[in-house]
Amino acid sequence: MPIFIHMESRRQKKIAQLIKEEMGTFLQREGANYYGSRFVTVTDASVTPDLAESKIYISVLNEKEPEVVVRLLNSHISDIRKRFGSLLRHNLRIIPKLEFLLDDSLEQVFRLEEIFKNLK
Repeated sequence: MPIFIHMESRRQKKIAQLIKEEMGTFLQREGANYYGSRFVTVTDASVTPDLAESKIYISVLNEKEPEVVVRLLNSHISDIRKRFGSLLRHNLRIIPKLEFLLDDSLEQVFRLEEIFKNLK
């Protein structure tokens, strides 16, 4: 039985990159309204093939419980989508449904560096 791997189309990649860049700018300007003075960066974004849904991966630095920031953002998702949509209205016909997810890859890198440091 053949296994089919879904590849992102050029359009999906282009829209995902646009969402990543614009959401990063949006959170720099408006993020304090949702999560206070925490340092949040957008690390990646992906969209479904129909461009109806987008997952936005964020990294929260120097925070003991970064999941709290993700929950705060997702609890205000309708307001964020509305305000974010007004920024992208000239680039996208339909603003995708947004979901924030925690990207903990940076923490994993720090943990691995610590392990390697201890091995020496």
